[in-house]
Amino acid sequence: MKVCLVGFGKSNSALVDIILDKGNSLCISNNNKFSEEEKKFFIRNNIKFEEDHGELLKTTDLAIISPGIRPNSKAAKIIFDNNINYTTELEYSWMHLKRFNPNATFIGVTGTNGKTTTTSLINHIIQISDKSSYKAGNIGIPLINAPLNIDYYVLEVSSFQMYWSKKFSPDIAILLNLAPDHLNWHSDLEEYYNSKLNMGGRTLENYGTFIINSEIDYGCSKNNLIKFSPKYNYKEKKVFYKNEEIMVKNDTLNLAIYRENVVAAVVCLLELNFDKKTIEMGISTFKPLAHRLENFAHINGTYYINDSKATNVHSAYYSYMSFRNKKYIAILSGEPKNEDMSKLIEELNQYAAKVLVFGQMVSEVKKYKLTDKFLFLNNLKEVVEVLKNTESEFVVFSPSGASFDLFKNYEHRGYEFKKSILENIQ
Repeated sequence: MKVCLVGFGKSNSALVDIILDKGNSLCISNNNKFSEEEKKFFIRNNIKFEEDHGELLKTTDLAIISPGIRPNSKAAKIIFDNNINYTTELEYSWMHLKRFNPNATFIGVTGTNGKTTTTSLINHIIQISDKSSYKAGNIGIPLINAPLNIDYYVLEVSSFQMYWSKKFSPDIAILLNLAPDHLNWHSDLEEYYNSKLNMGGRTLENYGTFIINSEIDYGCSKNNLIKFSPKYNYKEKKVFYKNEEIMVKNDTLNLAIYRENVVAAVVCLLELNFDKKTIEMGISTFKPLAHRLENFAHINGTYYINDSKATNVHSAYYSYMSFRNKKYIAILSGEPKNEDMSKLIEELNQYAAKVLVFGQMVSEVKKYKLTDKFLFLNNLKEVVEVLKNTESEFVVFSPSGASFDLFKNYEHRGYEFKKSILENIQ
């Protein structure tokens, strides 16, 4: 079989060995230049390649598509026009692992916000039990790298991965929430939402369990469709489900922004018959992830919070909600995503002590009715200069936009923010 890797990022590059080991012919179709080292590797392994999507892609039997390839791209047009069979690294790896480890349980976590935290929390709790677990997917770890003898594969799944997948259906699908996002990638909001909903729909069709936030309108009623809600399943640092009362002894996870994640994880693990003691121990020992409401410094009475992962309005809104009763300075930045910011702006107008805005977000925020709390700046350096001369209980960097206006990715943005604070504020 002729297999073509469309795009050569972290996920697709991890597939090279297994595709060749299966006796397939392999080519790489990219939309930019390869490094000299990559070219030497391709030549050494008899792998054909092209730096612009064209003939190699047109003549393949199976295209494995990187999540970054957009539906309106040149590569997508070639695939659709030539009726080429396609899949993703996630789906390809899932089918491979199911073949060799049919008794394993696959847990897929999707939603607009909270995927990484929920995936990591479930994985952490399983790992302190007597079962084995492997975390992979959109979290930055290709599933193909997973060992074959794992009990539970816990996967973060993006809308991009689901758009290009045809069969992927984990044994348990979790949909945390839905809010406008990635409208610069998807053709419209309906396509984006459907890409998330499809994972749960396929899981139900294959007699798996779909755990969905009750606030999402899903026109289906089945025994294996489970609805959860932070409003009804969570109260006073406890999660209630299946006649169990799970204590949440973790100050970070008790913040409002994490309640969906905790409730979904608890429901999932109780459905899998994990015991109360293990779940509670896992919750209490879980450490917050970098760039997600990360409390990284306490200087002169001020706590500095790095929430660079808040790349959309929905995520930033719930982050700032957690600080309503505190005196805090908010920082917005990044590329807007064609979202309505009115709810977030209202929140900041009412509760923030000051709002600093820089990057491309400046022009977007100026469209709204603002109080004199808002200050517009050119870059992170100017932000830090303002912070030097402003007192507050918290400084919260929850940007609400993509990072690509000034940074490589949200990790780079978060790192630069932390570095700027630690090096310049005494």
